[in-house]
Amino acid sequence: MRKILRLMFAPLFVVCICVAAATPREQFVQMLDLLQKTPRDDALREGIVRLAPQLKPAPAIPEEARRALVRGNTAQTEATSADDYGRAAKHYEDAAAMAPWWGAAYLSLAKVRELQLDYLSAQRNVKIYMLSAVSPEEARKAQDYLYALEDKQERADKSKNENDAKFGWASGRWRMTKTRLDKSGFALAKTDPLIARSNIEEDRVMLKFAAETMEHDFRTGGERVSPARLDDSFRVSYDRSGKVIFELFGARDQYTCPVAYDWNEIAFELGADRRTITATREDLYAPPNCKASGYSTVWVFEREL
Repeated sequence: MRKILRLMFAPLFVVCICVAAATPREQFVQMLDLLQKTPRDDALREGIVRLAPQLKPAPAIPEEARRALVRGNTAQTEATSADDYGRAAKHYEDAAAMAPWWGAAYLSLAKVRELQLDYLSAQRNVKIYMLSAVSPEEARKAQDYLYALEDKQERADKSKNENDAKFGWASGRWRMTKTRLDKSGFALAKTDPLIARSNIEEDRVMLKFAAETMEHDFRTGGERVSPARLDDSFRVSYDRSGKVIFELFGARDQYTCPVAYDWNEIAFELGADRRTITATREDLYAPPNCKASGYSTVWVFEREL
């Protein structure tokens, strides 16, 4: 029986000896290979960052990783929209994927995540950066940066909770109809109801109806919103005082009528039970002579129970 047990456990004993005998560099290579298969394993990633400074010579940064970092820096510096920040973040993620031990990639990614208002992700990347071979001065700056991100996250959470309490009615399933009225108020045309369910996207509740889009921005009144520029798109935003602003993205006029191709605030009424929103736009100009048309368009949004 003992002989049989020895034969059974002998291979396992050999494997243990091999793992224990692996050099730090061999362990490093094994961990890199495993991270490629499990890129979301933060514990493994942190282990790689800790182990890299122990290797002599230090692992070289691949040229493609440096290229990705520089491209990310360029995208971030020249950014004018949320899409630009997203492109910068993708470059930094690529750099971190090709050189998972490179602290600079994580710090850069943290900064662009902050610009995207994703403070939790920013904190996570700062913490990984601090595990790399940073000097005491760099570690001090990183820790102070972490404190600032924690404060921003706390304030963002507080603001979101307050807005959820005020505007939670925006969630759920909605239907929309669009009616065209003549000068006397007679309905010339009315669309069939379009149905959409609101989706939570970060700190926004968004309703999309084919070409019509209504956004509820819970953040700062909409100045950071970058919606698709679709004619007849809607945006509903809230400022810090709780004021509701209803805007329509004006259609491009094929003639020369002074109709702004931009977000234009329009009149609306919010139902007392907060289950309906009625928005009205006076069609001020009619091509081709651009005289007052007298027509109007009414959109009615109804939230289902």
